[in-house]
Amino acid sequence: MAEVAAEDPVVETVQLTKIYQNRHIALNDVSLRLERGCVLGLLGANGAGKTTLLRLIIGLHRPTAGSARVFGEDMTPNSAALRRRIGYIPTNPRFPKGMTPITYLDYMAKLFGLPSDVRKPRMGMLLRAVDLLGAGGTQIDTFSNGMTARLAVATSLINDPDLLIWDEPTHGLDPEARRSMLDLIKGLSKEKTLIVSSHNLGDIDEVCNHAAVLSHGQLIYSGPLHDLKTRMRRNHYEIDVDGDQKSVTRALATIKTLGDVQHASLEHRRITLRLQEDAVAASSLAQVFQTLSDGKLTLVGIRSVGQQTEEAYLDLVEKEEQRGFTRIYRQAA
Repeated sequence: MAEVAAEDPVVETVQLTKIYQNRHIALNDVSLRLERGCVLGLLGANGAGKTTLLRLIIGLHRPTAGSARVFGEDMTPNSAALRRRIGYIPTNPRFPKGMTPITYLDYMAKLFGLPSDVRKPRMGMLLRAVDLLGAGGTQIDTFSNGMTARLAVATSLINDPDLLIWDEPTHGLDPEARRSMLDLIKGLSKEKTLIVSSHNLGDIDEVCNHAAVLSHGQLIYSGPLHDLKTRMRRNHYEIDVDGDQKSVTRALATIKTLGDVQHASLEHRRITLRLQEDAVAASSLAQVFQTLSDGKLTLVGIRSVGQQTEEAYLDLVEKEEQRGFTRIYRQAA
């Protein structure tokens, strides 16, 4: 199997745009770069353009404008050789009636041109990996959602792809099946490049190291997941203290007067603190700690809150929409 050139990204889109029926802009000017070994979480609400972007990347749709390159080559509907290096799972995968996992995987392996001495052991290995070896001769149309999802994983891996693109792989799964799917993704991420689209932001937070956020067809963030989480709703803390309740109340009153403190509240002996956007957290917290010390209070613990992917995503979309409303207002004026 051909290797990706060291200097080429696995996926690169440049001003990628898709307009359906000359009136619906599903994707608008999306430029995205995915390096080898990256596990990208694709985030966005229904209708944000996630599935359209994935279908353009694998060449199922033609772009209205812009381009998608995979492994350094232009992806088109005719790029069969490129698609052989991609493992794709659509949302809600469906399989033909009357087939079993063994017959279906054998059929797919033949489509990829795998010889018998390669496809037979690979089928057994994959069915074992997704815990379907015992159901290899069972009709697929009798499968549960979890079993169907695991078969979709095995199918996406039958060609030993360099890139995996999975659209909502945990959709409709019960907690046990979802956990199994996330564990599979974690294992595959050690040797594959992945794009995982999901509505479950907790899943993205657990298995991905990069994120791309789509909103109304536009890419509003692309970069390390850690950066997305830390840039949004930062300077928000919970501080647990121990001491006399009156002393805690007096300390809170003093903290509220500090210049960098935007908001401070108290529940039992936990102070919820939000600093100004431009505050330097280290120096601001040093003032808070000094106030606690002056009040003879013991610092039990401090944690940063609002750093989960869901919080960061919602805050990012909210701010982007506010900027959009501002732009529309200014244009109208």
